[in-house]
Amino acid sequence: MKFVLHLAPAGPQLWKRSRAGWQAHDGPADGPVWLVTDLAEESFAEIQIPRIFGRDRQAFIARQLASRFPDTLFRTTLPTAASGGLMDRIAPPRLTLLGVDAAQRVNSTLDALPAPIAGVWATSMLLALMGIKKGLPTELFVVFPAAQALRIVFIKNRVPVLSRLIPGITQAADQAAEIVRTLRHLENTRVLERSGRKPGVLLLGDSESLAPLLAIDQLPLVAPPAPWTSAAPLDWRFALFDLALTSPVGQLAPLSRRTSYIATRLRLPAYAVAGISLGLALWASAGNLREIMTSHNSRNQTDQRTQQLEQQLNEVAQKMAGFGVPPELVHQAAKLDREELASAPSLATQMQQIAQVLVQRPELRVSQFEWRILQPEQAVCTRGAPAPAASAEMPTTEPATPTRQVEISFDISLPQSQPARARSQSVRNLSALLAKIPGVTLIQDPAKALAQATLSGGGSARPQAEQALSWCLSLPGQPADAANALATTRP
Repeated sequence: MKFVLHLAPAGPQLWKRSRAGWQAHDGPADGPVWLVTDLAEESFAEIQIPRIFGRDRQAFIARQLASRFPDTLFRTTLPTAASGGLMDRIAPPRLTLLGVDAAQRVNSTLDALPAPIAGVWATSMLLALMGIKKGLPTELFVVFPAAQALRIVFIKNRVPVLSRLIPGITQAADQAAEIVRTLRHLENTRVLERSGRKPGVLLLGDSESLAPLLAIDQLPLVAPPAPWTSAAPLDWRFALFDLALTSPVGQLAPLSRRTSYIATRLRLPAYAVAGISLGLALWASAGNLREIMTSHNSRNQTDQRTQQLEQQLNEVAQKMAGFGVPPELVHQAAKLDREELASAPSLATQMQQIAQVLVQRPELRVSQFEWRILQPEQAVCTRGAPAPAASAEMPTTEPATPTRQVEISFDISLPQSQPARARSQSVRNLSALLAKIPGVTLIQDPAKALAQATLSGGGSARPQAEQALSWCLSLPGQPADAANALATTRP
């Protein structure tokens, strides 16, 4: 809801604008007020400005305003239509001033208003804005017959030149006479040429009785401009009020009178800009905030885990203190268990691997079996006197010695009734089966020694049936759990 205070010679009248239209309002205004003056003291003045710019031009205009309207602060300059060359468009040589020389009356009216003041507009200026609409003549009388007075505004070259308020003129003949009188004044002051084309008349009211009277002096009536062409309001005051609510050019009140209204208008955009800025800042920092929260949560979890481990260590230290054993000794024992005992090879698993080979040759008998864990630097199968052929036939591409190795040596007795060829075949088959064990390396192999003895063709001191054949091999020293898993998965 908006309010307009109409200040006429008869006194101020407050009007409110709602969806139902304009209505008189008797109480105080609930919002900002637009003041529309309709006084005889409204006047226009035209000044010439030398070719000056910047602060000099502004200071010159301010002095001209103070000189033309010295007794009022309700004064302003009106925009001038651009014409002429570039310099005339940048700094127009002529300027129109507007003032309401009734400061005391306007100030007393504004002081009585508790609501914010949106601004002050003169009826003369509002009528001039109607008269300079596109499609109207450049020289025009805008005539506004009110209930108790007649307002006449003359426009030349789309610039307001003259404003008159004649009280007590309500009859059509008197109104026509005042319009003609204003025309004669303009001709006498050479604003208009007597022999020139007569200006048009925009009558904002009943024109049926006034048109014949104006036709005598060849003053043509013109139709109202848009948006008032199709349906002119019954009371043209309301059209002026609607125009004032748009806050057009020609506002007269000084800034000190409009401080509250301007602050209210700027507060909402400032809040909106602040909200948008805050939203953009939050959106821009959302990724950083998520990273910060994730890092914070991870740090909290790490701290909690550290506290739990420290608590567990304290509990273990207390329990160890109750045993009467120094913690360092317990640590050494745990290290020994981890590095020596837990990593020791499995005797049962490797014996089971050898047994799975021997069971395939039931005619062979094991007379001696030895299983030994070697140190990392200790050589394999070096005890006793190894066969000469064994060292000569060792693989030249022996794999790298693992950290721990197991040495297995055993003797096999052959049956006495078995022929020599069959005994040689049994020895070769056994060596072939042993070589298929994963990770095995045959260091001492009787099958190779028998082959060399057969090729030499010499006699032996005693029959082969009575000789014990010895095998010596190495296996990787896998821990017991790994060896058991390997034995379980082997078919």
